[in-house]
Amino acid sequence: MNKFFIALIAAIILIPSFYALISPTLYEPNVQWHNYKSARTIDSTKPIFVFAKMRFCTTCATMEKNVFTDPALAKVLNEDFIPVKATINFMLSSFVFDDLKDKEGKQLTFRGFPAVMIVRGDNYSLSHGYKSVEQLQALLSEQIK
Repeated sequence: MNKFFIALIAAIILIPSFYALISPTLYEPNVQWHNYKSARTIDSTKPIFVFAKMRFCTTCATMEKNVFTDPALAKVLNEDFIPVKATINFMLSSFVFDDLKDKEGKQLTFRGFPAVMIVRGDNYSLSHGYKSVEQLQALLSEQIK
């Protein structure tokens, strides 16, 4: 009887730990994410797709869980773009995207999260806020025409 209770308590303790270990792979099994610096060095004609998030942003986490797990969206991102995921710290964001300037020559700044950005060479288009699968697919299809 004691062995049964010990096994039951061990299972109760270990199952959540195991789930926490594998849950990131459950959320995004298909998108092959890169970091921004390595994406810029890839010799490709594909545009770079950037998903910018903040560490404690619940809307960002919801978007990761509900949008980037879509198999059709993941396929488009992997085949037609170089997908980048960046966790932004306001103090360091200028160092991550230091090569991107707006039309007036000012450093790129994020005004809200989550944000998605398409980078082609030195040009970029930036959009803030939650995007559904359909909204993101429409945005991406405009870029690959």
